This record gives sequence, C-alpha cells and structure tokens, in this order.
Amino acid sequence: MLTGRLAALDAAMWLGHIGVAERDRRAAPIRTSLDRERAFRPFLDRLYRPSRSVMVPAEDEVIACRCEEVSVGRVRRAMRLGAQGPNQLKAFTRCGMGPCQGRICGPVVAAIAADVLGKPIAEIGPYRPRAPFKPITVGALADLETP
Repeated sequence: MLTGRLAALDAAMWLGHIGVAERDRRAAPIRTSLDRERAFRPFLDRLYRPSRSVMVPAEDEVIACRCEEVSVGRVRRAMRLGAQGPNQLKAFTRCGMGPCQGRICGPVVAAIAADVLGKPIAEIGPYRPRAPFKPITVGALADLETP
C-alpha cells in the first residue's frame, strides 16, 4: 500500500499536478513508514524460510517449472549434463522461459542447481531478466502516450 502511494505521488508529479518539492514533502512520511515496515522483513524471511523439502523436493516427478512443465528430475539431469545455473538450464529444458519468465520457478531451480552442484545458492544466481520484464498486451502498449 505504501509503495502504491509513492507511485501515485510520482505519477501526479509526472502528470504535472504537483511539483517535485511537493512530491518529496508528501513522500517523506510514507518513506519513513516504509522503512519501518521493511526493517521487520529480514526477521520474517528467517522465521518463514521454506524448508529444504519445499525448495529441493526429493521426488523427481514434482514440477519445478509450471509454465513449461519441467520436473525436478529433468532439472537435476540437465545440471548433471553440464548446465551451470538457471540461465544455462533454459537451453537444456526451457525451464524459466514461460509466461512468468522464471519468477515462480527461479528460487526452486536455483536451490536444486545448488544442491546438485554442491554450491551455495548465492553462487548459482538467479535467472537473467529478459524484456519484456513483465508481459503486457499490445493494446496496453499502443495506449501509452509518448512524451
């Protein structure tokens, strides 16, 4: 909700309804509240971290990538055949190439890759984003006004 308010203020400024100073003045208390809420996030992330069985399912039949219907077993096989991470995995399995572009399967795929390769997830890395970063319809694109 707070980020939405910041976006609304920014939109109002870009549309010429308020100036930069007014936007910044109104945004200051919202940013303070947002910082306070975000400070609690690391605690929640640790408290509700998904278990290993969720991130690295033992069963090969479990679907890792719903968009392309790629199973955990196919991900493991591809990693053993030479894929070094999520981006190379696309060439082996199409995992992460569906409509969500890896936003759903990315964390699970990275965890499985880390497990197979015996590396920390941080070394594996995420999918590289590719345009469009979030799919939009041609109609929405056509309705955009150019400055």
